[in-house]
Amino acid sequence: MHKEHDFNLLKVLVMIYQYRSLTIVAAHLGKTESAVSKHLSKLREQLKDPLFVRTTEGFEPTHYLERIIPGIEQGLKSVEQALLHGEEFDAENYDQPIKLALYNVSLEHLGEPLYREIRQAFPKAMIELSTWRDSTYQDLSSGKVHLGVQIFNEDCPKSIYQTNLFHIEMGALVGRQSSIQTWLDVFEHPSIFFEVRGWNDIHQRLIKLMTQNNFNLDYQLKLDNLTATYQILRSHNYSALLAKHLVSGSEFRFIPFPENMQPHTPLVACMKQSNRQSPLHMMLHQIIKKVLVTSS
Repeated sequence: MHKEHDFNLLKVLVMIYQYRSLTIVAAHLGKTESAVSKHLSKLREQLKDPLFVRTTEGFEPTHYLERIIPGIEQGLKSVEQALLHGEEFDAENYDQPIKLALYNVSLEHLGEPLYREIRQAFPKAMIELSTWRDSTYQDLSSGKVHLGVQIFNEDCPKSIYQTNLFHIEMGALVGRQSSIQTWLDVFEHPSIFFEVRGWNDIHQRLIKLMTQNNFNLDYQLKLDNLTATYQILRSHNYSALLAKHLVSGSEFRFIPFPENMQPHTPLVACMKQSNRQSPLHMMLHQIIKKVLVTSS
């Protein structure tokens, strides 16, 4: 007789069975590959079976796993359906405040379309869109903020659940009139250090990748305002590091960096762990994902 097993560990097991890759599963869950590997090790210990054998084709399930996986999949579906039907949620008549926190650039760029989508789903709610602050993780834990958007953080508090939205593609933004045409040209012209609150890690990772490939940016201006950055790019032959999903307008061109200089960092939605199955939070997550994907 097996001990009780963690619901989330079994969900990870099913995903590894489906994708046969820890990397892909980690991306879907917004976790590191190391974290997914630890989940698998815990399951192997609990079930007393290797579960998978690593081959050149990926992870191959053992005979034992092939026998038990249909029952696990069916059981998880039953549990998820029961949870979804546990509470009826009436979005049209929801009249409580809805509070979201986004990093500063995303709020500047996506504030209006995000408000429009939320307002359509929640016509009676007071909507508050604020900039991500140092206190946002605490505000999520306390319930002051319903949901936040930020890059994946390995040191995120355990009380916060991070769910993947998509992987960020980094590159250089230049004005339409700029003589900068290729990613190599970026390193031959001045650059703007565009500061995004909470993105210091991804910036440092990108700079490290550039340095490893013997490239260095010529920073001549530092800004933390998207509108001001756009104004400079329109009138000067400068570039600015930016994520592709934040680019808009025919006045600019996005020049992606090559694969070996991509940080491969996921953008995530953050919420309190206990709210991950809440109908309100699930709806907000879907709305944010729709707006972000449409803009990218």
